[in-house]
Order: sequence, then structure tokens, then C-alpha cells
Amino acid sequence: MDMLQSIRAFVAVANANGFTAAARQMRVGTPQVSRAIAELETHLGLRLLSRTTRSVALTAAGDRYLAHCKFILDRLELAEAEAAGLCAKPVGTLRIGADPTFDAHHLAWLIHGYQARYPEVTVQTSLLSGSLDAALDIHDTILLCNPVPQMERMVFERVGATSTVLCASPVYLASHGVPETVSELRRHRCLQVRHMDDASEQWLFEGLAGPEVFCCDQARVLTDTTDVLVNVIQEGGGIGQLSLSRALPALRSGVLVRVLPQYRLAARNAYVLCPSAHYGEPKVQTWFEFVKAALPGRLAEDQVSLISHNSNHSESPRAFEADVAAEVQS
Repeated sequence: MDMLQSIRAFVAVANANGFTAAARQMRVGTPQVSRAIAELETHLGLRLLSRTTRSVALTAAGDRYLAHCKFILDRLELAEAEAAGLCAKPVGTLRIGADPTFDAHHLAWLIHGYQARYPEVTVQTSLLSGSLDAALDIHDTILLCNPVPQMERMVFERVGATSTVLCASPVYLASHGVPETVSELRRHRCLQVRHMDDASEQWLFEGLAGPEVFCCDQARVLTDTTDVLVNVIQEGGGIGQLSLSRALPALRSGVLVRVLPQYRLAARNAYVLCPSAHYGEPKVQTWFEFVKAALPGRLAEDQVSLISHNSNHSESPRAFEADVAAEVQS
């Protein structure tokens, strides 16, 4: 059995969702692809694909094996580029893992800017789940908004700080009241995005009286994606933290209103990191340098926009409650 050819055939079938399409991509006959998959499954003692007369789907084992196969082929592509003397030029696939709380708008902006400079790099993105150690096994680089643990197998750089604000819909606040202090949040439906490795979440506030902590361990909605959180908040589901780039357009339009504007939520440091073994790859090095140069300014622009928004809106809780009532009535 040609192990490498069988792996290529398996990845092609998984990507194309079929044997015929995979054979066409590989420019071989369909029976050859089918035979390669059968030999691979026999070699592994596992069923990688579930076949019917109409479709082909990955089994659970096949899904896990596919991630490793793609990594192997990507490393082979890098080795071939180095052997051809092309290693100074970023090529191949850059697999980016993003913390669920990392702003998707910023991620899209970074990817667009990076690919404008390095068009021969293909980018794949996915949201992180589970442990950071496991995420390092299947990604070339990671964007994280959590504290970075000390790990010898990892290289990381701080690339700024991300800020959030508490938001709710006018309808929710009209129905449940406007909290004036951090402690009053306990009487409200609080919503949050689940952070990597975090079993519970603390909301850290800075007010005139000093720091305060709200333990959001009884969140009424706990989700892995910011998109779901935004939609639940807009539908009147409760109060939640949103990144500035997500919150400000909705605040300006009146779709959402800011909660506890007299408090500031503690910022989270943002990091770009990668497995140490990948740091020497041109696509990873150039991504690091691009993010370090571009992201801090982007995050600072969010802060300026928030200050501008605050200067045009009342910071008094009582006045804020009146604003909410007026917004609902309109």
C-alpha cells in the first residue's frame, strides 16, 4: 500500500464528499480511489467513511483522523517548498484557531489584510474548544483572549487588550428594570460566551468605589459563539458582555442600550501564539508580525469610538433609565 497516496485519497474524498469527485480532482479512476480508501481502513483497522448509495460521510474516527492527515500533508507541502528553495515565501495553509470571545470582525479584518500581502497563503479558521494544549496540536496559530499558561511548547506575544460593555435590549430593561449597581445584576438574566477551559466566569468591574466582582456562575444562556449571544440579547433574553465593535453599532442605532455605563469592565489581554515547532515557518512568522503591527491600533480605535459614544450619552443611571423608557415608547 502507498500510505501517502492513500492519505491523499482519503482527504480528497472527505473534501469532495464523494469518490467520483475526489477521483476527478486527483486525475485517477474512481476504482483506484476506492481501493486506496479500503486499504487504508484495513491498515488502520478502522472505518473512516460511512457509505450509502447516495452519500459519503466521515465516521467519528474518520473525522479525527482527517485533522491529522491534513496536518501531515501541510507539513509535506512545507518540506517540498523548502527543498525547492521557496521557504522564504509564505505558502500553504495557515490554520488559525480563535478564542470564542475574540471578535469575529477583527479576525476577518486581520485575515483580509494578511492575504492582501500574502495571497499564496490559504487561511482556515475555527473556534477553539477544550484545552489549549489540544488546540495547539491542530492549529498553526491561535488568537486568545485568556491568560496564557506557561508552556514550553508554545511561543506567544501580547497584541493589545480587548474591551467589552454590558448590553441589553430596551424591551428587556423596560420589563425587568435597569440595574444601577453590580450587585443588582443578581436579579437579572445574565448571558455569556463560554471561555476556553473556564468552568465559570467572573465579570470584573471598575467603578468610583474601586473594583467589584460579579460571579456569573448561573448564566441563563451559556454559548460558544458571540453571534448567538448577540441575537439572544437583541431578542430581549437578558444582559451580556459584547465586544466594542459588536456593541457600538447597535448602541448607536438604539437596538441595544448600555447597562451600568458608570462602570468599566476589566479589559482582557489579547495574544497571538503558536506551537514552538511552527514558529520558524514563513506563514506563521509573517502572521505573527502582521498581527503585532495591525491589531493594537485596531483595538485602540474601538476605545476612541466608545469614548465618543459616551460623550454623547448620559452616564447617570436614572437618566439612562429614562432614556430606555423613551426608546421603548418610540
